[in-house]
Amino acid sequence: MSMTLYVILSLSDVPNTDSLNELSKKLNVPVYYSENVDFTKHTGFLPVKLNDEDSGVETYMSPLSEFSDYFPSFDSSTYQEPVVITFRWGGDMNEMIVALNSAYLIGCEKESIVFEPQGGTFLTNEQVKEGAVAMSNGI
Repeated sequence: MSMTLYVILSLSDVPNTDSLNELSKKLNVPVYYSENVDFTKHTGFLPVKLNDEDSGVETYMSPLSEFSDYFPSFDSSTYQEPVVITFRWGGDMNEMIVALNSAYLIGCEKESIVFEPQGGTFLTNEQVKEGAVAMSNGI
């Protein structure tokens, strides 16, 4: 079963993985992106180390307009050229933890919002962090 998590932010705020690695180290988040990837140009599997173990997550980026019928109504006016970074994973719990931590890191320094479609809810960055910690600790 495939699961997804969506991060909505301004195009100008889309990070590369080198900047996320710096933030991850600073905040003691257990993910390390194996290569420098620009999310605006990357499509597909992204290798990531989770607590020094090989893992990863599929990533895709699209304009928010492609999701106009998918997300519940929300005010996107705070985002310049809004885009969506999609994190997708299968049944692997480590890949879900990578996705949650990645979404959390993106929201730490940039204005973003996360949509969790399984529950149909928008999450604050603090809620995403709590989810990542809970999953890492085996709930």
